[in-house]
Amino acid sequence: MDEKKIIVIGDFVDPKENERFDLSSTLRLKAKSIDQKRLWASKDRSAEFMGDIWSLFVDSEKEERIKTVLHSVCVELIENSVKYGFQDQDYTIVTDLYLKNDELLVYVINKSDPSQMPELETSASQILGTDNIRKLFKQKMKEAKAAKKQGKSKSQLGYIRILMQNVRLAWRIELGSESAFVTTLARIPLTKKDA
Repeated sequence: MDEKKIIVIGDFVDPKENERFDLSSTLRLKAKSIDQKRLWASKDRSAEFMGDIWSLFVDSEKEERIKTVLHSVCVELIENSVKYGFQDQDYTIVTDLYLKNDELLVYVINKSDPSQMPELETSASQILGTDNIRKLFKQKMKEAKAAKKQGKSKSQLGYIRILMQNVRLAWRIELGSESAFVTTLARIPLTKKDA
């Protein structure tokens, strides 16, 4: 039997512990139901669709924030799920959205290779531990350019772009010897950030 280890990074809120939500929805993408190129293209349409639908359920002041930020967050998280998911398995990428008071919680659940988890832990801790997100963004841009020259693609810029929009991130990793289930949480405040 595969024994599981739970790793939590950041301020993770378990939706099962508090089910008092004003609204919720789920989107499931089967990775093997469509080819990789179509899945990459569909992530943007799926995220745009969710932003458009969810904007209908909030007052007009919050509508544009939901459309733009939710779209951006979902694109980045679904893209990571595709990039780091099991390429040879029929896994499902699940996106759960919950509206609670003035906060939208976006959970993206993905099945991944356990060998990739140390890199995720290191990246997440670095991103959450920085006191200057813009400086880290510039640093990661330089690293991404250098990696691209070597034929690699591991920038972590997506997570940083999410944080730059006043969105908080957290992770819950259920780690087994054969697979890891990664739940990434993006907490989107719907009130405007104080100037």
